[in-house]
Amino acid sequence: MSEATLQGTGSPTSPPGTQSSSPDTMSSTDPDDWTRLDTPALLVDLDRLELNVRTMADHAARNGLALRPHFKTHKSAAIARRQLEAGAVGITVAKLDEAEALIDAGVDASILLAYQVVAAPKLDRAMALAARGRLAIAVDGVEGARRLDTAARNAGLRLEVWIEIDSGLQRCGVVPADAPGLARALTMLDRLRLGGMFTHAGQSYAARDVAEVQTIAAAEAKAVIDAAAAARAIGIDVPIVSAGSTPTARHLIGGGGLTEIRPGTYVFYDALQIALGSARIEDCALMVATTVVSRPTPERAVIDAGSKTLGLDLGAHSSTLLTDYGRLVGTDGRLVRLSEEHGVLEIPADSPLVIGDRVRVIPNHVCSVTNLGRRFYGIREGIVEEVMTIDAAGGVH
Repeated sequence: MSEATLQGTGSPTSPPGTQSSSPDTMSSTDPDDWTRLDTPALLVDLDRLELNVRTMADHAARNGLALRPHFKTHKSAAIARRQLEAGAVGITVAKLDEAEALIDAGVDASILLAYQVVAAPKLDRAMALAARGRLAIAVDGVEGARRLDTAARNAGLRLEVWIEIDSGLQRCGVVPADAPGLARALTMLDRLRLGGMFTHAGQSYAARDVAEVQTIAAAEAKAVIDAAAAARAIGIDVPIVSAGSTPTARHLIGGGGLTEIRPGTYVFYDALQIALGSARIEDCALMVATTVVSRPTPERAVIDAGSKTLGLDLGAHSSTLLTDYGRLVGTDGRLVRLSEEHGVLEIPADSPLVIGDRVRVIPNHVCSVTNLGRRFYGIREGIVEEVMTIDAAGGVH
């Protein structure tokens, strides 16, 4: 959709959009023009979304890699289905809430829970999900593995697990040299089966330029490839070797031992991805539609989206590339301050903005915005074509 199509001014009134009973259809009460939606509203340009999905799927296929995109970016079964239809081999999730949302929605896919599950009640929930779908769970230590083994035995299940490798983020995960020992320990636990090894170079979000992202991508791939090779050297099969964040994914190729990538943000992109050089502004598929509610001075305007809509991120994983709280589209100025319900714009004194005008914002960190929302309004050429439920909105468990 063009800048002109989306800009929209004035103060249109209409009933607020309501959540569709089906994520793939519109309710009869939803306005057909995005400028008539109640705000704040999450707008998804369907043409851009579908192009982003196809482009990453093509990159993976062209480079001999499977694609297992991360659900946490969009948390929508409707978008996960698009990714699977484009060739994704499965889905990655961050929390059990997300896995439950997918399975409850009837999405038939192999799901990797890239998170450690070590205590009740999560262990019980995980076993219930594993009984209903194809769920693999991350492990990064013997104690966690033993707890999963006990839970699987109590549930009468055999559970797939993947070893998480620390490739420099220094969060969870074992260093590559310790991976063979953990892999050997897993062979002693009869309810667990090693399905793969994976890593996430989240430190790429703090990179300063594309060259640094490329260096991080190379280190990311080497860490997980070396870990898998060391396990195979002692006779342990590692079927899947997985890496990838959105910044590093386009720099990763197969053929050297890597078999899979797991980017997430690429479906929408955001202001941080623009700053990192991973995307252009015209690639960004999600924007937050807001309304100007005040123009207290010539140099200041206030919109109806604050931290409860946009989050407070200046960039994931401590990025220093961003100084504003989102990127304005089609409007001169900067989003310089957020309170819970308000966003403060610093604008030129001669800005034509008036109360009631619509302003769109590309979020800094789109994953946080999605988690705070309830639905996406899918748009083509400014017209709302589809209302998609954010099935795991607010999901942190």
